[in-house]
Amino acid sequence: MATPHACAALVDVFPDLLRARRTLVGTLNTPAVATLAVVHQRGSLRISEVAEHLSLDLSTVSRQVTHLRQKGFLESSPDPDDGRSQRLTVRAEGVEELRRYRRAIVDKLVERLEDWPDQEVGDLARLLGKLATTATTECAATTPPATSPDRPQLVPEQENQLQGNA
Repeated sequence: MATPHACAALVDVFPDLLRARRTLVGTLNTPAVATLAVVHQRGSLRISEVAEHLSLDLSTVSRQVTHLRQKGFLESSPDPDDGRSQRLTVRAEGVEELRRYRRAIVDKLVERLEDWPDQEVGDLARLLGKLATTATTECAATTPPATSPDRPQLVPEQENQLQGNA
């Protein structure tokens, strides 16, 4: 059972984790890449769904979507359920941009963690994933599932297509 003492130690590490993330990922394109990644991972989404998933203001996500459309990474089409809304999808150029971005981060991590055994890297990834899942379980009721009757389930090759070139 997690004690207040143990959780307080975890809270103390959060600022360092955010600083490490900024060092590895940078801040320049983070919102745009996060927007692109959500649409890629979740499938066809409305801008409002992207904003909800990222916990960002709709106007912020709208600006990112406009930027990503101009770069040819995203495209939109009328929502068949609501003609006033648009559904976003990632174009092939957007998938390639996500691959490039991911490769750069993986390269930085390999460089920074060169003295870490793969087992420890795997443990860290597993535990951070567990923390993320636990922390966001509360939001699951409002976030659309990765698959639904109108969204086909991804086959393993599709789920891992960004990992293939890392």
